[in-house]
Amino acid sequence: MRWQKQNDYLVVRIYRDLVGDWVVTQCWGNNQGSSSYTHTLVDSYSNALELLREIGREQRQRGFRRKQGREEQLGFDFS
Repeated sequence: MRWQKQNDYLVVRIYRDLVGDWVVTQCWGNNQGSSSYTHTLVDSYSNALELLREIGREQRQRGFRRKQGREEQLGFDFS
């Protein structure tokens, strides 16, 4: 998901890593090239969704708006 406010943005992704852990990655920055990120391990997909909802509430309170992003999911099978 992507949130934006003027030149500032936040992108959040939920995924499973190669060892099966659920990860919530937050990438934020601005159009001038400044950026940073964090990775948070969570116990389950439902916990990841709850964290995503919390992040969404915080972003709306800060004046950010959700933007539709085009992201392609690649069909890798590591099993």
